[in-house]
Amino acid sequence: STGGSDGLSFSTPPTPSHVGQKWVWTVDGGFREVEGTSFSANPNKGWAELRERTVTHPSELYDYEPIGAEINRLAGNDRELLSNILVGVGSAEFERNYLVGSACSRHMCGEQEALVIADIPNKRIYLAWKPSGQKIKVNPKIDTWPDEAKAHIRSWAKKWK
Repeated sequence: STGGSDGLSFSTPPTPSHVGQKWVWTVDGGFREVEGTSFSANPNKGWAELRERTVTHPSELYDYEPIGAEINRLAGNDRELLSNILVGVGSAEFERNYLVGSACSRHMCGEQEALVIADIPNKRIYLAWKPSGQKIKVNPKIDTWPDEAKAHIRSWAKKWK
């Protein structure tokens, strides 16, 4: 929120699947909603910048333009669902040449979750997600995943066996 002589403004940040919301309060106009901002990936961030190892949550990958675009491509028709999962409760850690992140939809941990693995030197994304009430989905096909990524998905998927 910000304030000034003209009033106060309150806003929420945009996410890949939702426009950020903004409200303004003025003495004369009271409280009203105004147009928010749409999410936009940073065109100056890519695989090279991911090597800086600053990402701590899987949703931050959407800010890296080519990586966010690849996540969306791999998610296919589940693009919005996956985005909503990845902005939920989660974390990401760097392990050797991989970034491994997982998250769950708000209030649905254990029911609707996702795993994203970024293979930094090979510039590849591996995704797994479990929509509520459905089986785990993966893209690309699991037989194309490197052994280290397969170990992560096996560990992540144990809770639904």
